Formats: sequence, structure tokens, C-alpha cells
Amino acid sequence: MSNLIATGNGDSPMSDGYNSRMATGFGIFTELQFNRTVSMRFGLEYSGMGGKKDGMQPFPSQRLISEIASDIGLGMTAEQQQAIGMFAGNMPQYYYADVNNTIKLDYLMIPIVAQFGWTIGHSPVRLYINAGPFVSFLLSGKQAAEGKSRLYTDETGTTTMWEEFADKFPAFVPFVQSEFPKIEPLLNDVQTFGETNITAEFCSTNFGVIGNAGIRFQFHRHAIFVEAGGNYGFFTVQQKEINGSNRAGAASVMLGYAFSLF
Repeated sequence: MSNLIATGNGDSPMSDGYNSRMATGFGIFTELQFNRTVSMRFGLEYSGMGGKKDGMQPFPSQRLISEIASDIGLGMTAEQQQAIGMFAGNMPQYYYADVNNTIKLDYLMIPIVAQFGWTIGHSPVRLYINAGPFVSFLLSGKQAAEGKSRLYTDETGTTTMWEEFADKFPAFVPFVQSEFPKIEPLLNDVQTFGETNITAEFCSTNFGVIGNAGIRFQFHRHAIFVEAGGNYGFFTVQQKEINGSNRAGAASVMLGYAFSLF
């Protein structure tokens, strides 16, 4: 179970309200045994992170502006560019939509942990705990928003973005409708949401701590283990405050197999 945790700075409405999401994790590790109790474990793990948020929520308007610009930006006249510049300059910082939203972050994680273990009598059962730092590298970031909604100017959902533009600049409405016919339906009608690549909006690296407690069943050189624990990143995952300020953390349960070389 992973989650995006608000830092508490209150700098962005995009930071709050995330719930946990289920994600996949797997990896490989090597363990160096110093004595019967102490060892070091070095790993390479894939870790799925992120969080879920449902209902009316904000999205950065700069993303919408980029989509509009890429769709209609080629071959514009000076007058058209002026109109789009005025439109973008007066767009609110966020637009709001009533959808089910999931942030999916995929990381390559490198943990280095100190491990302490105790064998129960002469049985094959061994209990252990471990903890230490990790560094992680972002592989991809995706926003999967499901549902249909109009684009609103605030969380109350009373005014669409087109209605606000038409109210502020009524003289420009006929011009925009004739020169850019796709804009009014986009900003005023119901839109179907889908998956968006947002990797560029997130930091490429993170650093934090990881810890686990487990039980291992040893059979000669072979072992099966189950462990539970979690990790927490120290740095905010977003690139800019406009996209929120969250740290990523996860609780995990792992089932694994180990083979001893000696």
C-alpha cells in the first residue's frame, strides 16, 4: 500500500486528500553475513508508489494550456497569438474536475540495510529485522483520471472555464469561436478523462529510509521468507509547488526466496 503524504505547507490544493493505492513491488538482493546475528543487505527493487483521490479536485492549468497550444499552435497569425496569450494569461492556476484520479509512480529503489537475526533454537525458523537508507530513481509517472466531467474554475463546480472567459472578455467570444472552434467545447462541455504521462512534473530522484521485520524458513542452502515493513521518502516528489508538495511512502508485504552460496 503506497500513499502520497502532504507536507503540511499548504502551498497547493493538489497536495491534500490522497488515499492509499495498491501497487506491485519486486526485487533482488544480496546479503553479507558478519556473524550469527548481524549482516548487511544490498538490494535492487522496483517499487510502485502513488495515491488515489476521488471527487472534485484540482489539476494544473499549465498542462491544459500546453495541450491547447500543441493542438492549435501551428500557423497562428499575430492576432490569434495575441488572443491565445490573453486567454492563457487570465486562466486560473488550477482547473477542477469531478473524477476518480490515481497517481502512479514507478521507482527503481536501491536500499542498503543493516539486518539483525535470531534463529529459534535448533529449528529452521529465523526471525529478523532490518533498517537503513535508500536512494530511488523515477522510472515513470502517470495520472490515470477516470470519469467524465466539465472543467470548472473552483471546487464548487458552479462556473465552467469557458463561462468565466466569456464573462471577462465578451468581445473576444465571437473571435475565439470562429478562429478556435475546439476551445469552447473543451472548456464548457463534459470531457472524458484518461491517462496522462506526468513524468516531467516529478523529481527524478529521492532519498529516504526503509525498514522490515520478517521470518525466514531455512532448508540447507535454500530459504523462503515473508517480511513486512515500509519506506518513507524525505524529499517532495513534485518538481514545482504548482503541482503539489507531497512525500511518498509505502507499507509493504513481501514473499521471497533466498539461496546461500556458502
